[in-house]
Amino acid sequence: MNVQMSSRRRVALLLVAAFFVLLMLYLLRAGAFFSPSTTSSDSSRPEEIPKSAASGKTFANKVVRQFPPAQLKFKNFALPVSKKSERPRRTCERWAVVTTIFDPSEAIERQSKLVGWCMVIVGDKKSPADYETGWISGEGNAEVVYLNTQAQEALRNPFVNALPWNHFSRKNVGYLYAVTHGANVIWDFDDDNLFKFWVPGSAPANSPSIDATLAAFEAASIATLHPDHHTFPTYNPYPSLGAPSMPSWPRGLPLNHVKKPESHNATLVPRTMDSTSIAVLQSLADLQPDVDAIYRLIMPIPFNFKRSTETKPVVIPAGVMTPYNAQATLHFRPGFWALLLPITVHGRVSDIWRSYFAQRLFWDVGLHLGFAARPLVMQDRNSHNILGDLNAEEDLYQKSEFLVKFLTSWKSGAPTLVERIEQLWVALYERQYIELKDVQIVQLWLQSLIDSGYPFPSPVSNLFVPPKTREEDSKHVEDKKPCMVSRSLTFWTSDIHDGSRMDTTSVLSGMGQKVIVASAKGESAPYPKALELSGVSVNTHLSDPLVHSLATPNAKLTESLVVSNFKFYQDNSKVVSTDAFVCGFPAATCELWMPFNRSLVFAPAHRYNLGRCTKAEWERLNEHIRVLASGTDPKHAIAAQNKYDLEYLKHYTGVSPVSLFSYAGMYMRDNGFSYSPEGKEVLVFNFWHDSLSKASARFVLKSASKSDSHLVLDNAANHPAVVFFPNSVSSYLFVELYSLSVPLFVPSMKMLLTERPVVMERTMAGDTYCRNGALDSVMGAHPTSNHPYSPNVEGDTDQEAEAYWLQFSDVFQFPHVAYFENFADLGKKLEQADFVNIHKLMVKENVKRKEELTQNWCKVAETVEKNRKVPKDYTVALKALYGVTQLQAE
Repeated sequence: MNVQMSSRRRVALLLVAAFFVLLMLYLLRAGAFFSPSTTSSDSSRPEEIPKSAASGKTFANKVVRQFPPAQLKFKNFALPVSKKSERPRRTCERWAVVTTIFDPSEAIERQSKLVGWCMVIVGDKKSPADYETGWISGEGNAEVVYLNTQAQEALRNPFVNALPWNHFSRKNVGYLYAVTHGANVIWDFDDDNLFKFWVPGSAPANSPSIDATLAAFEAASIATLHPDHHTFPTYNPYPSLGAPSMPSWPRGLPLNHVKKPESHNATLVPRTMDSTSIAVLQSLADLQPDVDAIYRLIMPIPFNFKRSTETKPVVIPAGVMTPYNAQATLHFRPGFWALLLPITVHGRVSDIWRSYFAQRLFWDVGLHLGFAARPLVMQDRNSHNILGDLNAEEDLYQKSEFLVKFLTSWKSGAPTLVERIEQLWVALYERQYIELKDVQIVQLWLQSLIDSGYPFPSPVSNLFVPPKTREEDSKHVEDKKPCMVSRSLTFWTSDIHDGSRMDTTSVLSGMGQKVIVASAKGESAPYPKALELSGVSVNTHLSDPLVHSLATPNAKLTESLVVSNFKFYQDNSKVVSTDAFVCGFPAATCELWMPFNRSLVFAPAHRYNLGRCTKAEWERLNEHIRVLASGTDPKHAIAAQNKYDLEYLKHYTGVSPVSLFSYAGMYMRDNGFSYSPEGKEVLVFNFWHDSLSKASARFVLKSASKSDSHLVLDNAANHPAVVFFPNSVSSYLFVELYSLSVPLFVPSMKMLLTERPVVMERTMAGDTYCRNGALDSVMGAHPTSNHPYSPNVEGDTDQEAEAYWLQFSDVFQFPHVAYFENFADLGKKLEQADFVNIHKLMVKENVKRKEELTQNWCKVAETVEKNRKVPKDYTVALKALYGVTQLQAE
C-alpha cells in the first residue's frame, strides 16, 4: 500500500510540475516575466493566436525572406593554392578553448594541469582585465593564453571585430586562435565543467580521462558502437549511455521526440571505422548534465550516468541527428570549420544550432559525430535562473523538430564545402532560424580560415551513408551503401539485351540482393566480371520459349508459349527461390511469368510493346500492365529504363512508371573501365564521313569499330573525347560511355532532323519493331496523356511529332553533353572544350544518378513479397490471380 501511494504521489507531482511548466511558457510568451524592451521585434514574433483557436500555431519552417544574391561571397568558389605562412610564435597540437566573465574557476585550473595541452581563455567586457589561472610555465599546459578585450582588438581580424561583445559567441575568437596556432584537437569547454582526472597519471585503466580517450584516436582505426538500423531522424544517446531515469534527453532534442521509443531503442553494435572520420566527440557530464529547463523543472536532478566498463564511443549514423554542446566537446581538425557559434540567437540555443548545422554538412564530407562512452567531466553548474533559461530556450522547443526536418531534406550540389556552408546558412536565414548578421559572420569566418591555410575537406559522393567499416570493406562495398533493402531478395532476369541484363544485375547486387541471370550466353556474355558480383548466379537451363521462340526482340508471344514456359519452370528450384522477375528487353516477356504468383518488375529498356504488332495484342498488354499496376497480391512495379520509354508507356497506358533508368556505371567499373585519356585521338561511334577526318586540326577523329563492344569501350576510356551519332532514342552504348565520364559530342537536334546522318529507329513502322505504320491509326493515346503528338509517326509524316518525341531521347536528356551543328562546328568545339571540367561535371552527375537509381530500386524492392508459392495448375493460377482463363489475345 505504501509503495502504491508513493508511486501515485510521484505521478501527481509530475502532473502538477508539467502544468506549472506549461503555465510558465504561456506567461513567458505573454511577456509576464520580461519588459517590452527585451522582447523580439514585432516582425519576428509569432502571429497572434485567435481566442477561438483550439490549438496554438507552430513555427512555419518556410522561406519568409530572401538573402540578397549580390551578397554571396563564395559562389563558384575555388580554394586558393596553399601558401606558406609565417609560423605563429605559439604552436600547440592540442588546444583547450573557454570563454568566461568570472575569476579562474576550478575547471580552468584543472585544465591547466594537463600535460601536452595549451589553453586559450577568451575574455569579454565583463571579464577581469588580468587572469591568474595558477598555471606555472613548465608544468601542466605548455601555454596558457588570456585574450582580454585589448588583446582581441589587437588581432585586427575582421571576423573578430564583427563579433558582439557581452555574448557567448566571443568563444569564436578562441576557436580561430587555436586553429591558427597549430591545433589538431580542440577541447571546447565551459568554465563549470570539471575533469574527473586531471593530475598526470591519476586515471586508472578504462577510466574516463581525456588523454586515454584521445589515445584511441592515434591509431588509423578506432573501435566504436553504432545504433543498429536506426532510421528515426534523431537519436537520443542518454538512455544507452546510462541515464538513471526515463525519460531523459539532451538539451536541444525535439520535444516531440522525447517520449518516442524510436529515438533511443536501438541496439548498439560494434564497428571499426577510420579514426579521422570522427569530427566531434561529445562528453556527457555527471552531476548536472546538459538538459533543458523543462527537464530541470519536472525531472530528478542532479544525477550521474551509470558507470560502465565500456570504452568505445557511440557514433551517430549519417542521416540521423543528435544535439551536442559547447560545454565538454572534442573537435578534430577535419571538422574545425564547424566550430562557429551563431551570434543572433541566445547562448542557450547557439551551440545546439551549431551542432545541427554542422551535422548536416558532416554527411557531405564523410564526417561523424560521436559520444564518449563515459562522462569525462562533472558539471558544477554556475548560477542559473531556470525560468530565464526556459525563456532563452524557446527556439529549441518551438523550432528544433522543424530544423531537423529541413536539414534532412536540404541538399547542395556545390563542388566545395565552403560554398555549401554559405548556401546552408543563407537557407537558414531565409527560414528565420538565424539572422542576417550570422550569414555575414559565417562569411568572415570562412575567409579567416581560408587566409590561415586551413584545408577544408572535399564533398564525397554518397550522402546519408554509414561509415565504411573493416568488416564491410570489400570490393563492392560502396555500391551497397546508398540504400539497403531491409530483406534479402532473389530477382530473376532473362533479358536478351546484354546492357539491360547486366545493368539490372549489377545494381541489385550492389544493393545486397541475389540475382539469377537466365541467359543462353551463360558466362561467355560480355562484361564477364559483372557475373562474378556478390549474389549473382547464372542459369543456362532455359525453357524452349526463352531459347528459341523469344530469342529476338520482336518475337510474338502466344498462349501456348506461356503454358510451355509455366510447365517447364513450375517445379524448378531456381524459380521457386525467385521473389521477383525483372523484365527489361523485351519487357513484354513479363507476361511469361504472370502465372507464377511472383512480383513482376515491368521495366522496358525499349518500347514496351515490342512483339505486340496487332491492335488486340497491344490492347491486351495494356490491360495486363494496368492490372499489374493496381495489383496488391502480389504487388508489382511498372517502371522504365529511360525517359523516352517512360513517357511512351505513360502515353498509351495512363500508368505512371517508376524511373529505373539505365546507369551502366556499376558493371562498367567492375570490368575495369575508367577515364584515362591519352593522345589526341577522338573516337566516332555509329557513323563515318570522310569530312570528319578533316574536322579538327588539333585532334584526329577515328571511326570506332563495333566488332567487340567490350574492347571498344575499353578503348574509348583512353581517349580525350567521343563523338556519338545516336541511332536510337535509347542506347546502352551511349549510357555506357556516359558512365565512364568521357566527354561526349553529339549532333544537335537541328543536324539530326535536317542532315539526318543516322536513322533513329523509334516507331512501330521501323524494321526493329512491327513494320506496321498503320498501328498508330488504331492505337490512340490514353485519355490521361499530356502529350500533344503521337510517338508512332515518322518524321516524313509529321515533323513536329518527330522533333517533340526526340527531345526525350537519351542524348538530349543527359546534362554536360556538347552538341554540334555540322562537322566544322564539331572541330571548333573539340578545340575549345575543357575536357577536364566536362569530365568532372559528368562524374558528379553519375554520382547523382547512381544515388537516385538505387533509392528508386529500394522502393521497388521493399514492395516485393517473399516465399510465395508457385501454383500447381496454370488455369487455376490465372483465375485466382487475374480472373481470366488465358493471357494472350489469340
